[in-house]
Order: sequence, then C-alpha cells, then structure tokens
Amino acid sequence: MYGAVTQTEVVSPVTRQADESLRGVYCPQQRLTPNTGTPADAIKPEKETSPSRNGHQLDRLTNSLVYGVVNSIRAIPTMYGYAVIIFSHPTFGAFMPALSKLVIFSSAVHQLMFTLLSSLPFAIGQVQDAGLIFLSAMATSICNALGDDVSPEAKVATTIVTIGVTTASLGVCLIVMGRLKLAALASYLPMPVIGGYLAFIGIFCLYAGLTLSTGLVVNDFSSMRHAMDNTHNVLLCVPGFLGGATLLLVSQNFKNPFALSTAIVVMPVFFFFVLAFGSISLDEARENGWVDPVEKTASVTELLKLFDLSLVHWDQIPKQVVTWLGMVFIVAVSSSLDVVAIEIDMGSNSTSTTNSRPSAGRTL
Repeated sequence: MYGAVTQTEVVSPVTRQADESLRGVYCPQQRLTPNTGTPADAIKPEKETSPSRNGHQLDRLTNSLVYGVVNSIRAIPTMYGYAVIIFSHPTFGAFMPALSKLVIFSSAVHQLMFTLLSSLPFAIGQVQDAGLIFLSAMATSICNALGDDVSPEAKVATTIVTIGVTTASLGVCLIVMGRLKLAALASYLPMPVIGGYLAFIGIFCLYAGLTLSTGLVVNDFSSMRHAMDNTHNVLLCVPGFLGGATLLLVSQNFKNPFALSTAIVVMPVFFFFVLAFGSISLDEARENGWVDPVEKTASVTELLKLFDLSLVHWDQIPKQVVTWLGMVFIVAVSSSLDVVAIEIDMGSNSTSTTNSRPSAGRTL
C-alpha cells in the first residue's frame, strides 16, 4: 500500500507520517504478481514427484546416449579421412594405424573439453575440416625438409609435436581474440574468398576419399590422374562416389537426424550382403582391394612411442610460422561463420561469436 501511494504522488499527513516511520526500515524489493500484487516468490511451483523427476532424467540420459551414438557413427569414419588428409605423405604409410588412432583420441579429447567448457548448452564440438590443409601442409613440409637422411620415426615425432604446438597456440589465439572481441573483423572478409577456401578443402577431402578407395597416395592432380589410369582403380572408386551421392541426397531430403546415420550404417551392411550373395570371401575381397589388408592394431604403448622428444628436430617448428598464421586466420573466420550460421538457423541472435570463441579455443 505504501508503494502504491507514493508512486501516485498522493501525499497526506498520514502518508507523510508513514514515510517518516518507515524511512529507516530496510524493505527489499520483491517481484509482484500482476493480478494479486502478492510477492511472486511466495508462489512456489509444485514440486515434481520423485518418480516423474527420475523418469525425466532417464529420458534425458537416453536421448543423450542416442545422439552420442548417432554422432559417433557420423564422426568416426570422418576422423579416418582426416587422418589420411593430414598424414598424406608416403613417409607416414607404415605408421597410419597408430596415427589414425591418435587422431581419433585427440578428437575424443576435443569433444570432451568442448562439452565441459562451452558456453553453448547444445554444443557438440566435433573436429571440423577448417585447419586440415594447413596441418597437411606442415606435415608434408617437415618430411620434405628433413629429406631421406632422417629416419621415418624422427619425421613422425617432429610432425606430431609440431602439430601439437601449433594447434595449442591456435587455441590460445582464439581465446585472446574472443576476450578482445575481435570477431567482427571476420565481416570484412569477402564471401568469394570463403567460398574458394571451402572448395579447396573439398578437393583435399576428394583426395582422401580416393586414397582410401584405391590404397594409393593421392595428394594432387598428377597423382589422381595416375591413379585413374588403371581401370581397376576406377572400379574401386565407384562405390565411394555412389555412397557420397547417396549421403548427399539423404542429407538434403531428410530432416530426421537419424536418417544420415542410418544410411552410413546401411552402406557397409549392403556391401557385406553383396559379398555373401556373390559367395566372395573376405580374403578374395582383400586381394582385389575391396577391403584393407589385415594389419596389427596400434597399442597405447606404440602411440606413446611416437612422442620421442629425442628424435624431434626442433628447428622445423619456427619454419611453420607462415602456415600457422594462415591457419589462425582461416580457423578464426570459419568459427565466426559457424556461429553466424547457428544464429540464422535458430532465427535469433541467441549466440554470441565473441562469447563462444573462447570455448572453441580451449579445446584446440
């Protein structure tokens, strides 16, 4: 009542006396309900019963597990392709089982850190392709610079240590850019430049697909032309092209998040069904190049042996500064465009480019 009188500027001796008596009394402000004028805090929502609350938590856990499985089906094959792109130099051929497992492990760490530290509640944080060509350029440059006199183990150790240092420093740069609110600089980059860069990444993904299909090293147009000279290699690539076209059609025509994952699972099932229908054994499929040969899987000990600091050529790290600067710029721009795309998809400015950039930087 006191608040209502004073707000309408109705002053009387009674209200003045009340003013003087209440002036020294601390009365914290409370939100009032629009209809009754009673404090909103006094009206408490009904508590959920224990069974309903447990059921709600179980539903959330089930949904999280399902989406985790769906994203794993999508991400794990992609990580193998990324490993082929990064370590495309022939030197890494003998180490690919260990290097592929290393890429998958680093991707899992990336996912975990992004989930724990991101300011976006719906963040997934899977590794994307923005920096692949720069990591591939670093790996190839190190192998070419060290030459044939250096052992393959030393080239691998130098490469993975260099990649680790450059990506960690990239994460620090993204955090600093987010704190300084420099994301707006991305708007000055012409869109045709971004489109050209994305097309360039697509070419590297094509090379990786041809490498996985043929078992040959395909990292430029000349090696691709050489691989396509053989009719059998072209035949090995046909399922890959058909599978890619199928996934493209599914992603464009089906909005259900399980559609693409289902298509990814169905393709290898269909492949083995064809083998069974044609009475083709796995050994025969391996001999013809349809299935990779059996190789010994890399153990955790073998992964740790790759990080032999005594074999690292530290003078190669400063030589990658120019490539690193390009990676910082492109990754910063691409992350900004990703956030803008999320805002467009959600129909509002519910996310912030500068606020989300530190979360991305911590994971790199």
